[in-house]
Amino acid sequence: MPSADTLTPREAAHIATNSYFTLKDWINNEPTAGVESRSNIQNRVIGSGTAGSGGQANTSLQSTGMASSSLGNVHSATTGFGTSSGFGYTLTYEGEGKKHVVIATRGTRPEMSGVPDIVTDLRAAATPFGSFGPVHKGFKRTFDSIKPSIQRDASLIADADVVHCVGHSLGGGVATLIAADIAMSRKSVKLYTFGSPRVGCLNTYSSIEQAIGVDNIYRVAHDLDPITLIAPYPYIHVQPKPGDPNNMTLLSPTGKLLSTANHDMQEYIKSVGSLSWEGVRRASGAVDQDNALVSRWLLHDTNDSGWVAYASAKTLSILFKLFSHVLKSVSSVLILGLTAVDLLAEILLKGLNRLKLLGQKIYTLLKHAAVWAGIKAVEGADFTAGIIKRILSKMLSALRNLAVNSVAFLERNITPLTLGIGGAWALSAASAL
Repeated sequence: MPSADTLTPREAAHIATNSYFTLKDWINNEPTAGVESRSNIQNRVIGSGTAGSGGQANTSLQSTGMASSSLGNVHSATTGFGTSSGFGYTLTYEGEGKKHVVIATRGTRPEMSGVPDIVTDLRAAATPFGSFGPVHKGFKRTFDSIKPSIQRDASLIADADVVHCVGHSLGGGVATLIAADIAMSRKSVKLYTFGSPRVGCLNTYSSIEQAIGVDNIYRVAHDLDPITLIAPYPYIHVQPKPGDPNNMTLLSPTGKLLSTANHDMQEYIKSVGSLSWEGVRRASGAVDQDNALVSRWLLHDTNDSGWVAYASAKTLSILFKLFSHVLKSVSSVLILGLTAVDLLAEILLKGLNRLKLLGQKIYTLLKHAAVWAGIKAVEGADFTAGIIKRILSKMLSALRNLAVNSVAFLERNITPLTLGIGGAWALSAASAL
């Protein structure tokens, strides 16, 4: 049973995983656009968990304190080019004299014709979200499409003492908007996300935190999950600061830099295990949040820039960490846990490349990044916006290639993994400068 009106990490992880079973034939490892039968969804969410021929681990809530839950409405949403499919569900349960409602939303799937979910993640322009501020347009469109379905549960939500919004990947982004929207009715809302991309632009994250309550937001991420790095600045996570108690960034399970397995929901289940939230917080303490060791290792005095071509994915990860540490004295938003891509975008948007504030060490790093990006070496502090745009383009291209390769990997394997890509905003913004 949830403790102190809060889902346990295991319960939240199972719920986030089970939202995928609303997608037609996910249950048989052959997901397509459409909605799975209610009986199969019920079996996988709160039943024996044996329905279908798929080989996924049994994540039914029957083995948790929420075994007495009841399945409510199954929700559909529209992603990409108007493709509608199963996107989540509502659960109800009672415990310790209180009524609880759970709204679960699933993450990205690349199988449907026209890869609609990936198109959603790529639509990274900002759009207004009520009084909260601008948010990611793709997530907002998906939220708009699922909202009529959620409104069918309006009476359940109104009667509940606590509403829990849970999601992974794209579903985490949509769950964030659902939780914020419900919080406007002054309902007690809790938000749980795993491997979520960023949703709000600039200070939107702060207004969402204020509405939901910062203590009611539980954000779990693997430190090298590539999806948590998108969309780039000025998009900012809720619970963004490394020191935020509910920003629970865990060591990635694979030990590989920017591996798509770091985004797999099954790996998140393993990471939280049977831990309490306090246990997950303690585990997050093992993550080198400011990456000082990596930075000191890379900041050795050398004229050899060959390390930048060591390996594309590994180099990107190193650059993410390196810039985050070295630009600390310049970036106004570094405390929010941003990456090299974000910092390059900030340099462009704020015109910092025109100033002397960056200092020689940072220009040296930019020089290394330029070599890595295949740009002729630039002497001194002569880094134009155009050169930084090209470095940024190279980084984003590498992330896109990672996603494309991951889709190819999915096509060669039976067990579904989850994937999301994005980041177009930084290039479109940079091109306007």
